[in-house]
Amino acid sequence: MRRSGSGLFAGLFLAVFGALACTFSRDFTVLPHRLQKPLPMGLVNSFNVEEQLQRGYIPEVTEFLASAGGRSLDAVRFDRLSGQVLLERGDFRGAAPRLERALAGTGRASDRAELAWLLSQGAYWDGEFSAAGRWGRVAQREGKPVPDGWLVFLESQGTRAPYGGASAGERLALPVDFGRPNLLRLAVRVNGRAPEEMVLDSGASLSLLTESAAARLGVTFVPGANASAKGLHATDVPMRLGWVDSVRLGEVTLTDVPVGVLPDGTLTFETTSSGVFRLNGVLGAHFMKEFDWRIAYVNRLVQARRLDRRVVRGSKDQNLFFRRMKPMARASLNGQPWSLFLLDTGSEPSMITRGGLLKTRLYETGAAYPVTLEGIGKSRVSWAKISNVTVGVGAYMVRFKDIVLKEEGDGIEDGILGASFLSPFNVEIHFGAMTLVLENPLERHLREVNATSRETAR
Repeated sequence: MRRSGSGLFAGLFLAVFGALACTFSRDFTVLPHRLQKPLPMGLVNSFNVEEQLQRGYIPEVTEFLASAGGRSLDAVRFDRLSGQVLLERGDFRGAAPRLERALAGTGRASDRAELAWLLSQGAYWDGEFSAAGRWGRVAQREGKPVPDGWLVFLESQGTRAPYGGASAGERLALPVDFGRPNLLRLAVRVNGRAPEEMVLDSGASLSLLTESAAARLGVTFVPGANASAKGLHATDVPMRLGWVDSVRLGEVTLTDVPVGVLPDGTLTFETTSSGVFRLNGVLGAHFMKEFDWRIAYVNRLVQARRLDRRVVRGSKDQNLFFRRMKPMARASLNGQPWSLFLLDTGSEPSMITRGGLLKTRLYETGAAYPVTLEGIGKSRVSWAKISNVTVGVGAYMVRFKDIVLKEEGDGIEDGILGASFLSPFNVEIHFGAMTLVLENPLERHLREVNATSRETAR
């Protein structure tokens, strides 16, 4: 999230701005993922560990902190770094005592504000909204410009247990619409009402509804819980915050679900390819992290399994991290390791930032041409596009003939993995293991055919 003023909420809508006003990023080639070179030895040391963590080298910083070099750091610095690393890896409860110790040993107000804000984020992700509100107040007192309306909302938790209801292991399978526009839409029942079409949107920090949808569905608003957010067009958008009693997907129901409510028209898009498209709402990352997901774009099917909230997240193969209230995937850019891309199932285009290019020492080799994108409230912005860029995750990489070059990277790090990157694959988002896994559906089909042929031959 941004670090000043109401811009703390600027990232909430990054997923829902992703409609293109022209055909774009759809000419691509899927290739096996190969790195041009490994990361250098000794990438992280005691002099640059904070810088390397900021750059997204989270596994490398984790390894350094476990080494003799990490153990040589003073206690406060070690706790601050290890707490942030655990938070970004998804171990919210493990992060809290480290960050608390660092806060107790830190005197500078700005550093105390940042540590309290990290503690607030960890409690928010862990569903402990009241604790998130208390730490948010500490951050506010130390000078962090946290919007008061957000803290009022966190403090409204009371006896609610966010995302209660469904037991660990419960599964769902739902058909989805995808195409014109290329956003995943599925039927969602809120508070037992008739199904509403919503977008599955990992790039939105919080689930969102329009005012009309909120009125139909019976949102319980929290008095005074008002905030403003910025979208693609960098204009403040008013948002009210509240709760819904239940959200049902397929046969799985979650209770006490937090939502943000935006003015009507905010989630309306108009593009030359799709015409006018109105969203009722989106299911954001805070909702999605309660499940492991499998998205079969070709078969238009979404499956999910409810996670056990007592199990610590993460794995040795982790390539998915939480940063600035959103999930970030570890990716290569033109074969260069490693970058952090916002994982954004709610964006049509994929993008890179100019900062992401500079980070990997990649520069434009030719002219950059403008491309127009559609934002919330039908706003439009023109950025550049560049050609022949390759983005890789896991076993595969995608070479784009053209890709959007976003000027700023605040809140999205080095780029965005949108539908133009994800849709050629079966995508598995494991919020338990914190991994993003891509599977080529054609290769899977061929394996299954060959296996059946061998079995028949016996």
